[in-house]
Amino acid sequence: MSGIFSTFNIAKRGLFAQQNAVSTTSHNIANANTEGYSRQRVHFETTPAHFKTGVGVIGTGVDIASINRIRDAYLDTQVRYETGILGRYNARQEILEQVEMVFMEPSESGLSTVMGKMWDAWQELSKSPESSYARAIVRDQALTFTDSLNHMYEQLETLKSDSINLTEKKVLDAHSIIDQIKSLNDQISRVVIKGETPNDLMDRRDLLLDQLSVIVDFKTTEDKFGRISIESGGIKLLSAAEGDETAVELSVVRSAVMNGDGSVTVTLARGGDSINGVIVLTMTEEEYRNHSFLKDGAVVFNDKAWDGKDLSGLEPFKMSNGELLGYQSMSDEISMYQDQLNGLARALAYAVNTIHTDSGSHGVPFFVGDGGSSDLSEITAGNITINQAIIDNPKNINTATLPGNPEGDGGRALAIAQLRSVRLPVQDFIDDPDAAAASITYNNDTMSFENVSGGGTFEGYYKDMIAKLGISSQQAVRMVENQETLTGQLLQRRYSVSGVSIDEEVANLILFQHAYQANANVIYTLNAMLDTLINRMGV
Repeated sequence: MSGIFSTFNIAKRGLFAQQNAVSTTSHNIANANTEGYSRQRVHFETTPAHFKTGVGVIGTGVDIASINRIRDAYLDTQVRYETGILGRYNARQEILEQVEMVFMEPSESGLSTVMGKMWDAWQELSKSPESSYARAIVRDQALTFTDSLNHMYEQLETLKSDSINLTEKKVLDAHSIIDQIKSLNDQISRVVIKGETPNDLMDRRDLLLDQLSVIVDFKTTEDKFGRISIESGGIKLLSAAEGDETAVELSVVRSAVMNGDGSVTVTLARGGDSINGVIVLTMTEEEYRNHSFLKDGAVVFNDKAWDGKDLSGLEPFKMSNGELLGYQSMSDEISMYQDQLNGLARALAYAVNTIHTDSGSHGVPFFVGDGGSSDLSEITAGNITINQAIIDNPKNINTATLPGNPEGDGGRALAIAQLRSVRLPVQDFIDDPDAAAASITYNNDTMSFENVSGGGTFEGYYKDMIAKLGISSQQAVRMVENQETLTGQLLQRRYSVSGVSIDEEVANLILFQHAYQANANVIYTLNAMLDTLINRMGV
């Protein structure tokens, strides 16, 4: 009698086990198109056997050992690493495409063409210095050149601002993702402590980690309770230790401005929050030099307990990949292009003004900056223009070799036109224009500059800028194409491991269904045996 009921228990366990297997298969099919879902499998194990004296060990059936998700941790690491590289170059490509549109080279309206027309106008003026029309053409072409420089500088400034705004948004997104992971850490640990496996919660956390890997590169470690720690740039963005999960936050330098009184004002978007997290710090130039990482668009980190009143809590955040690094690098690169345009503007202003005023002995400066100043340190690509006296009256353009020479003397205009082929250290005018000017030899008698070894022409300098931009843009495009192919292959491999195959799940469904029916048949047979035993044998 006990033998039949024991067999009933075996069949019952079999029914429940196959029923749970069918439920898991149904769960897989239902989530076939759910992003981040990993297929799950039921692992069966035999229940403890019963020992019968004189006979041996008799099996007692099956039970579910676990329901595990199918996931390859090594593939996850590879995918996140390569996704970080893709995010970095995607960000760079996005901004570089717009930078190329600013320079518009090669084109009829590009700065190179405009500069060439300006030199041509000076050449024509040297032939007809008495012509008011030729003077007006020089004025207009020079204004077109300075307006183009001003506009390019302003557009680059706008792009840099956009890049910084995107950096802030990505920092804010990263903090949001980390907070969600922290919440999932807590939920997962509560389930793991009970000895169970929270597969769906882990899938949701892995999906968030995938999203975070696009923004910034990181490494993870997992403790015995299933909680993960996230480390990036040598600091912990999330700790598995309860109560100390997010002690560090990332912030973005919105701007660093040199003030006229020798101080520096740094505006910081704490935690990437450009609305409620804006902090303004004022420091001396020496303090700023000691914290040179506080550049426009730089990502820094600080303790969450930082009071925001001094610099002691700020450190540079060092990244290897991700969109944050891409946008930060573009802020630096755009600043570099602006500096190079500043060098071009200052070197051109110095060379033209030196000849035009005969080293300052007569005439008015041709190029000036804000307020009409010809001081090189105050001239930038963003403010360079033509002297108002020349704009109002082109007769103030100095063309004669010496004061009082006949109107037909265009020697000085010719000397300015010949600046087109002079090789000067234009790059040196970026950081210290006065020192750069002092290093150049100018001959007043011949109205010419000596070619400087290692220098370049104005057009050559500008073309080098465009070439570097083109190389940078091509590299970003090539890397994006390569990484899209590579990540696509890795994602396909991941899907082959973790993804749901409807055909496979339907085949498993049939398998579990048949097993369920077989167990039901065992119960039917046992029922018939009991009927015979009770009703037909009179027991």
